[in-house]
Amino acid sequence: MSSLRVIRAGTRDVALCKRLWSDVGSGFWTERSRWDLARWRKHLLEPNVSFWIASVSGQEAGCFELTRMARGVRIDGFGLLSPYRGQGLGRDLLSAATEQAFAMGVSKIWLHTATDDHPNALPNYLASGYRIIRERELKNPISSRS
Repeated sequence: MSSLRVIRAGTRDVALCKRLWSDVGSGFWTERSRWDLARWRKHLLEPNVSFWIASVSGQEAGCFELTRMARGVRIDGFGLLSPYRGQGLGRDLLSAATEQAFAMGVSKIWLHTATDDHPNALPNYLASGYRIIRERELKNPISSRS
């Protein structure tokens, strides 16, 4: 069994959420890169948003965000920090995100990935029971990964 733990972030965790989002997404996504702490705080106070911090042995390891939508829950900002990748923890993190989403009382959960996402992302999603609904070309793919 994995030592991965997730806790819901609170308003006191705004700077940590901002840092984790940026560090987890480094090389994979750029949205929110210009958000300051005030914008992050406003976002995290939205009633349909919950941000979750993953840790291993008490050390921050990754994060995900859940956004309640009219038809279900969207998983955003999902991923692990670089030192925790490639250890099978992504599967455990996805299970935790899925469990938290279903706990919100929905029957539909979705997440988006892209060809410039981490190479383990899509195989993890498919192995966990997610399926591809739609594919489209990226407008501005990120050319290099870290």
